[in-house]
Amino acid sequence: MNVGLEKNCSRNKMDNTEVKKITRKSLEVLRLDDEKAAVPNGKDFYKYMFGHYPQLRTFFKGAENYTPDQVETSERFAKQGIRIMLAMHILATLYDDLPTFKAYVRETINRHRIFKMPEDLWDAFFPVWIEFLETKNAVTPEVKNAWTKLGKTFTDEAHRYIHAGN
Repeated sequence: MNVGLEKNCSRNKMDNTEVKKITRKSLEVLRLDDEKAAVPNGKDFYKYMFGHYPQLRTFFKGAENYTPDQVETSERFAKQGIRIMLAMHILATLYDDLPTFKAYVRETINRHRIFKMPEDLWDAFFPVWIEFLETKNAVTPEVKNAWTKLGKTFTDEAHRYIHAGN
């Protein structure tokens, strides 16, 4: 599925420990450590995605026509926003432990099977995530490279797992 995003194909020489450090640092702005501060940031992700990529709403049953304003008042997206931020923290934290990182990728794929998402949608997620972080002034070229590398590792494992018939 083409969602209008270009892939960043640049190779960077950052090691996995450095990627972990940089991505985790970039997440501090989302305030997962403070529930009252975190909830609005989680909703902001879905407001951004629904506002900029409305075609992705079709994968959110019951919210296919939601506007960003409706996301703002949604208890569902308050909870979903925390879940997505927690997932991103987990991925960043696990990046220097690739066997566990890849196991988490596979579990993520398994949890999303019920939504019948096209496989190429996995490729679209990380560019949207990076764009969202840019709205929080959390992205430098180094941060973008780190998230791009993490995202490529994620999507490579997702595709490998899906094609292995799992």
